[in-house]
Amino acid sequence: MTFRFDVEKPPFSFRLGGAHSNDLPGKWRKRESRVASPGGHTETFSFADAASNLEVTASVRRFDSMDAVDWVLEFRNVGQGDTPIISEVNALDWARSVPAGAQVLLHHAHGSECAMDDFVPRTDAINHGAKEIRLGPKGGRSSDGEMPFMNLATADGGLVLAVGWTGQWEAGLVRTADQVSIRAGMDRTHLFLKPGEHFRTPRILTINYQGSDWIVGNNLLRKIMLAYYTPRPNGELAVPPTAHMTMSSYHKTQRVSLENELQALAKAAELGLEAYWVDACWYGTGKEWWKEVGNWNIRKEVFPEGLKPIGDAAHKAGMKFILWFEPERVRLETKIAADHPEYLLRLPVEVEPHNALLNLGIPEAREYITNEMDKIIVESGVDVYRQDFNFGPLAYWNHADAPDRIGWTQAKHIEGLYAMWDELLRRHPGMTIDNCASGGRRIDLETCSRSYPLWRSDFSDAGGPSWGMGLQIGDQCQTAGLSPWVPLHEAAVWSFSPYAFRSAMSTGVVIYCSILDDDFPAADAKQALAELRSLRPYMLGDFYPQVPLTAAYHDWCAYQYHRPEEGDGFAVFLRRHESPFTAVKAALKGIDENADYWVSLSESFAESPERPMRGRMLTDLTVEISDKPGSVLVRYRKRCVAGART
Repeated sequence: MTFRFDVEKPPFSFRLGGAHSNDLPGKWRKRESRVASPGGHTETFSFADAASNLEVTASVRRFDSMDAVDWVLEFRNVGQGDTPIISEVNALDWARSVPAGAQVLLHHAHGSECAMDDFVPRTDAINHGAKEIRLGPKGGRSSDGEMPFMNLATADGGLVLAVGWTGQWEAGLVRTADQVSIRAGMDRTHLFLKPGEHFRTPRILTINYQGSDWIVGNNLLRKIMLAYYTPRPNGELAVPPTAHMTMSSYHKTQRVSLENELQALAKAAELGLEAYWVDACWYGTGKEWWKEVGNWNIRKEVFPEGLKPIGDAAHKAGMKFILWFEPERVRLETKIAADHPEYLLRLPVEVEPHNALLNLGIPEAREYITNEMDKIIVESGVDVYRQDFNFGPLAYWNHADAPDRIGWTQAKHIEGLYAMWDELLRRHPGMTIDNCASGGRRIDLETCSRSYPLWRSDFSDAGGPSWGMGLQIGDQCQTAGLSPWVPLHEAAVWSFSPYAFRSAMSTGVVIYCSILDDDFPAADAKQALAELRSLRPYMLGDFYPQVPLTAAYHDWCAYQYHRPEEGDGFAVFLRRHESPFTAVKAALKGIDENADYWVSLSESFAESPERPMRGRMLTDLTVEISDKPGSVLVRYRKRCVAGART
């Protein structure tokens, strides 16, 4: 299943005027260049055809530390007339021979849909004679219903694939008698280019791995994302902060005030939280927050001095300031719609009478909204720019396209989104971006290279407690389902028992319940947060599921983080409230069976005393939990490691 990027037989395809690209490269002029890039080098291959006015450029990034390659294509009209129709553009189009009887499995994951099983893994067999397996999101947001990450596994190795496209991508896999074929790209392309026009394709990352264990490939993906894709403001890895916001109080009271925000901020500082978060309700004219998107003015009757007092108070307390925006959705009753209707994409009024899409493919519209967001960021002292997106854009893009320009509006909007984020980060080098789209529906390689998801699923929103114990099951699915693909993410927490908190914890958490309530368990919260801070370094290591992940009330959830270089890590075991099983067998990964380890098993937040244990005992470990629900945290570290405790 080994993938190789061969420019003489390129792993992408398209049609030009009906002719397949395989029939074209030999007739084209070719230019090549090579430059150093972090962790390796980038090669640029350009193919130009004078007859069609078309130039296709492939920017191909190779890595020295692992067998991985990343590329993106650009199509450009370099002539004086229109190009022929460019269609069926597949940024990846590749086939590999496989033995007739060999098993080929596709590992992938459910996306975010505000459901208990958000991010639960899926596995499909790629069988000879079966229909093509087709994957893609819903409605134009990249992880809405399906994650744009895959692992194609065989008995002796496999291929991990990540798609970088924050719109409507599509992948297809099919098997014939002697090979498996895979294609991926934007869902539809059928367009010509005018002189000077250009568009890019989705980014593709492929990683080869060896052996029969598919999770090895996913851990290579985690490594490469942390090393070369994760944002590093001011040179430091951007790790999601522990935070608090008051949106749950708003849902209960329908009120927002500066006094309440400052009181909550002070309590957040006492808890040792790393950021204070103001969500919706700070802008507009006092209507429901979702009716105000497009009125990007601070509510002076609530915040007479703007949001600067909150930003200043957060900074004085040593915290970052997170602020919510939703720039792409525009209500038709708002200022942007009145001042700049030419910037908007609309559907027929009988289909959608209220919402429009700000067309980031128009440079003037992008510059306008970038400056609007930037003004508030500067005035308020924002450290984390939180961008939400609460409706599907695909229908708007498709409605705007002419029959001979299918795909154009989407391609330019997504390019505009990246340009907007890149410009905001250029203006604010120390700032980070939180990527939210109705909770985790825009997670892909491109967004992960510019942002992190601090709100990975709306399942944890205001209705969360109504799910009862199902809320924790949803949290577990999010943590254990998303972590094999995306290293950094964050969830909401409502309560602070070890079981509830460990169900939700990841590289960060946001406390969603009101910390101003008299019965808020501050002592428990401090213990929980201290445990998270102690575990966070291990969460940047390898991830291993320890039991199959489901959303069933009677199952267990268990997973492990391991640092191979240090020989240490931890594992979380969670017995759900309807599980009849008092114990589970586990085989911790990355363990030297002949080495000695210090191990603790803790049911509470207080770490239990360490005890010595032989490595082979960790690879054949029985974990018992008498309570249901209940949890055990297993910490381990190799003995006799230089600098470690003894």
